[in-house]
Amino acid sequence: MAAADLSARRERADIPEDQTWDLGRIYPDWEAWERDFAVVTAELEAVAALSGSLGRSAAALLEATERVLDARHRLERVHVYAHLRSDEDTRIGAHTERKGRADTLGVRFAEASSWYDPELLDLDDAALAVFRAAEPGLALYDHHFADLRRSRPHTLPPSEEALLAAAGQISRGAATIFGALDNADLVFPAIRDEAGREVALTKARYQKFSRSRDRRVREENFRVFLDTYGRHRNTLAATLDANVKSHVFFARARRHAGTLEAALHRSAVPVPVYHNLVAAVRAQLPLVHRYTRLKRRVLALEELRDHDLTAPMFPDGEPTYTYEESCGLLREALAPLGEEYLEVVRRGLSDRWIDVHENAGKRSGAYSSGIHGTDPYILLNWSGQLRDTFTLAHEMGHSLHSWMATHSQPYVYSDYPIFTAEVASTFNELLLQRRLLAATADPARRLSLLDNHLDQILGTVVRQTMFAEFELAVHRIGEQDGTLTADRLDELYLGLLRDYWGPEVVLDEARSARTWSRVPHFYYNYYVYQYATAFSASTALVRRVLEGGETERGDYLGFLRSGCSRHPVDTLLRAGVDVTTDEPVCDVFLVFGALMDEMEALLAVEDRR
Repeated sequence: MAAADLSARRERADIPEDQTWDLGRIYPDWEAWERDFAVVTAELEAVAALSGSLGRSAAALLEATERVLDARHRLERVHVYAHLRSDEDTRIGAHTERKGRADTLGVRFAEASSWYDPELLDLDDAALAVFRAAEPGLALYDHHFADLRRSRPHTLPPSEEALLAAAGQISRGAATIFGALDNADLVFPAIRDEAGREVALTKARYQKFSRSRDRRVREENFRVFLDTYGRHRNTLAATLDANVKSHVFFARARRHAGTLEAALHRSAVPVPVYHNLVAAVRAQLPLVHRYTRLKRRVLALEELRDHDLTAPMFPDGEPTYTYEESCGLLREALAPLGEEYLEVVRRGLSDRWIDVHENAGKRSGAYSSGIHGTDPYILLNWSGQLRDTFTLAHEMGHSLHSWMATHSQPYVYSDYPIFTAEVASTFNELLLQRRLLAATADPARRLSLLDNHLDQILGTVVRQTMFAEFELAVHRIGEQDGTLTADRLDELYLGLLRDYWGPEVVLDEARSARTWSRVPHFYYNYYVYQYATAFSASTALVRRVLEGGETERGDYLGFLRSGCSRHPVDTLLRAGVDVTTDEPVCDVFLVFGALMDEMEALLAVEDRR
């Protein structure tokens, strides 16, 4: 294969079709999408007309519930297609306009159905029990009703619910503005690669160059990338401030104690889980500081700088794989999950679920997205690094979770909260890591893989917990009616960097402090902590599956099939891990310490040679 031209980004038409996703399984074209859009629009009036019907009879309750859910299901199909097509090239105005229309339709649906929750909550327990006994079809919705009814203290009268629903589009404005700037309008200057050639910097290439063995490239990459965000730091502070204020508004409107309580309520996650995570990780920071000391020694640096943190310690041993090779490795790594699981993986890899390569205007990052009745599609931005192989494993974990849940659960329970979603994705990463380590006894290769595993824990548990601390801090400022300025955000973020990385790391304070400005997850409303809790849970579950037998594997596959038919903490407990304790986090750091022990032992052997 000829080397890619890194001087400019490829256009989408230049990407081989078999390495793009086939969205024709959702809609064959925009005309079909428009027809479904019109059907959903027409259905809004019928949904709104059901207001006042829930208490009439058991049959009326069942009819209204199914009508609302059916309309929501069709709306999700409209929404997913528009967003996936827009993400292919965010510069295409017509696609952006359709995505905006889909978002607006979602707000209109929320308004039209805003009466449903308050009416359901107005039914007293005795009346609901009578209806349940009279209509067998209602049995399906027992958990659905119970989950909604626990929100009684936070549900408003119908007219006020309609007003909050109407405000939904406004509440997404800050994230939409950030996304438009981040994905479409932000242009990075060129940098010089290892051979001295000028290369157009992109987000995917930033990730690649951040791992360059050439320190000059790493530093230039770091400087140019963060300086680009820095030129917009006041605008980005204003968008983050507006986003936090939106979360504060809705938390207060729904009578939650705070934004954290409001965010965790949706998935019935106990608030102490969040605080316990931060406390447990902070207690282990001496191990992180041991790692940075080791890294400075291995890299033979007088000072370990910010841009050195991402550099591999053993680049000569780091394996790299083509996309095709990565697909083969993934199939091997996931074999412990059995033939049923593997058959779906093979289908996903061969049947154009995956949009592989970066192209001009394409949304950055990676994700899996789909709904009941569609394939779970995967967006990648492949740059040829080892971490791309892990990203493929991660997103395939999400997609298999979606596949198994949607093929095991009715629509009402086919989704799952992020709290459990990230377990399925990191589980696959850990299986891949074990497969790669088991396949080699070569010291250089093992050192590289151990370094990668350490980096995986740092990125998924340590860094995401630091993000979670930052997110909580900025929301606390918002809850006290403060304003998030660029200077205040810089100060907060810099303080966390010092705490987490320790005295061994010499920070480029102005640039490192502004890293907050480039993190899209800060617009997701207490999202990032779930990476850390999920990785901790998946570490325990991988050990349980590999050390167990059919029962343990069945428990894990049952977890994947469960969707949202139970609350996530209970779902994980049934799979074999209790995330309300700090034990899973402590176990991760036992692994972290053991990885460093093996690395230091291998280094000692190499030194004696």
